[in-house]
Amino acid sequence: MRAIVRSDEEHYLSSAAEFKLLDCEGEQVIAGPVRMWGQKWKSWWWVADFSGVRAKGEYVLLVMDGQTEVARSDPIVVGRSVLWSNCFKTIAFDFLDTRAKQARTRKGWKDCGSDLQEFSSHVVAVDGLCDVVETYADLTPNERHKLLEQIVNGCTYLAHLQDKAEQLGLGRGAVLHEDRQDHIVTGNVAKGAMIFARASRLLKTSHADKSAEYLPRADLAFQWIAKHGPIVNEEEQKFYPHVHGAPIGSRPPKDQWMTRDLAMMARAAVELYKAGRQEYKKIAVAYADRVMNRQVPQDQSEDGLYGHFYTYDDFTSFGGVRFTEKANIHCGAWSKQGRIYNKGGHYPHYLLGLIEMVDLWPEHAQAEKWKRCLWNFAYGYFLPACQRSPFLILPAGYYHNEGLLYFSSWYHGHNNIYAFAASLALEFEKFFKDARFRQIAVGNLQWIAGLNCGVTEGNPPGYVPVSMVSGIGRRYRGSWTRISGSVCNGFSASEQFRMARPAANADLPRYFDDEAYIAHSLPYLAAIARWEAYQKSDGNPK
Repeated sequence: MRAIVRSDEEHYLSSAAEFKLLDCEGEQVIAGPVRMWGQKWKSWWWVADFSGVRAKGEYVLLVMDGQTEVARSDPIVVGRSVLWSNCFKTIAFDFLDTRAKQARTRKGWKDCGSDLQEFSSHVVAVDGLCDVVETYADLTPNERHKLLEQIVNGCTYLAHLQDKAEQLGLGRGAVLHEDRQDHIVTGNVAKGAMIFARASRLLKTSHADKSAEYLPRADLAFQWIAKHGPIVNEEEQKFYPHVHGAPIGSRPPKDQWMTRDLAMMARAAVELYKAGRQEYKKIAVAYADRVMNRQVPQDQSEDGLYGHFYTYDDFTSFGGVRFTEKANIHCGAWSKQGRIYNKGGHYPHYLLGLIEMVDLWPEHAQAEKWKRCLWNFAYGYFLPACQRSPFLILPAGYYHNEGLLYFSSWYHGHNNIYAFAASLALEFEKFFKDARFRQIAVGNLQWIAGLNCGVTEGNPPGYVPVSMVSGIGRRYRGSWTRISGSVCNGFSASEQFRMARPAANADLPRYFDDEAYIAHSLPYLAAIARWEAYQKSDGNPK
């Protein structure tokens, strides 16, 4: 449990600053130092750690500098399952039920502020629901049934987009990005294979007919993109360099997969294997090899960071400038200025497939190589990169000649990467038995819940931290639709739906992007479900 103080002044607090935590009767419970963290994003930050409090209840935290009260918090709720109890039913049921009623096609959900229904956002939402079903053991029978019904609703729309691609003559197994488009995106088809296989496995008992339908769909999607990928659309590539940190004026190579898509193919093959298709074991191993071959070695570290992944194998077409993958490349649903190539690039360095391979096949000849790859990523990049801000959040990525950036090159804020980072951190803590990853999970979850850099409000203006889950929290912001449970896009260096060239001097949480998106809400709920499973198993989730 932490509180963070922000100021534009380096000497806002002295070295003698301390906090006092008061209970509901105004009695001091604990006290401690408020330590300077340092400068970040052109502000100064101090951290107060009050994790010592153990009794549940409401508290107020005071920041004192000598005899002067510098700041006083709103009431802080301390207890178990606070995020879960506030978010679960609202996001899993009320939020999705409302968005289902507003869906333009009467299938799936309205996915954002407009009437769009993207394939990628629906995969992310269904994947989040699957996480809740698989990780949270205390669901009531009715809750579990309703979650499975939501999974079917999402998959019904995904199946519609796969069928429509075939009807348009685009191939049996391919998927459209949106109902009104004819665009095929490499990563979408790979995600389709993964999610159809996962849904088939989880629905086998409760919805046998849907389970039987989805597994062949998974196989068709996998085989189609394995044969035809990568798909590089002919279009003006204005956004491509900015999003990827590639040289200005460059275009994506026609014959190379992005690493994020290879990683999703590995995960899809693992899901097909788990669904009973034994032949996919060798395929998963082969795709994992392709991912690992792109891992940044320590002797080629970027600002001391290594273990993350190059976007491609060959950078000849970029004048030899090598660049690494970014946490999120999704930048809009419409077909102009290079957006098709980047659609649906939500998953940030998501190595769940590799973790599952170690669990499934611990005696495999490649198992030690998989473990080494995970260790290098977790300790060479993920942990130290997150530790470079006081909030411990996952950065956008390392940009050539600019450094490690957090908010730049985005089309809008991307709160989903923090939710995915929290889930990945919990998996790493379980895998490596290292409690530092739990701190990363908490930091990324709390950024969305309210422990963040804050929006500028008031007269005179000040920094006001906010919950980014609409309808939940004492001070929530975001969501054009005002549907409770909506997680908005969040903080960005550029205005919402605009993009500026990534630059270290402009990498600031300057804008608050308030459009809500299902690709944020469901990964957040999934991360909280993992957290609850972790807490209830004393740090050893099954």
